[in-house]
Amino acid sequence: MEIRFVALLILCCLISGCSVEKQPEDSIHSILYDFPEPTSFPFEVNDIRTEIAIDSVDTLHQFVFHYKNKQTAQEIRYILSKVIDESETASYVKGMKPLEAINGKQTYYEEDETSQSIWWESDKGFVARYVYYINGNQEPLGENTLTESELIELVKQVQ
Repeated sequence: MEIRFVALLILCCLISGCSVEKQPEDSIHSILYDFPEPTSFPFEVNDIRTEIAIDSVDTLHQFVFHYKNKQTAQEIRYILSKVIDESETASYVKGMKPLEAINGKQTYYEEDETSQSIWWESDKGFVARYVYYINGNQEPLGENTLTESELIELVKQVQ
């Protein structure tokens, strides 16, 4: 009985060792990135968190930094997105207002009643943007609207 158990154990080890599938070299992508973060904000930040959203390692890498004031519900998201193995195009700029170039990178501005955003092409093939809103993008910005220069200052901190 003991010999059968040992034989079965050895057989299981051999079978499980054979079922390991090696990924081809060309489908392996590094997801090691180092992004500078802003240190100064147009409002007091007392809640910071980071989110890594990689739905498919071979398709899209997205990194989201959240900077929030819990009392006022103001939040800025710093989002970096990269579509893997595709050349980045500036298709996101349609309908956006061009702003000044910062370190040779053109910035684009967009605003609606509940949010403001500034976009640019970042290093390493990423499209970067700051999105500002209040209470989960549920309230009009009203008098809490940021100036374009405040958004540009945020961009300058990370370029």
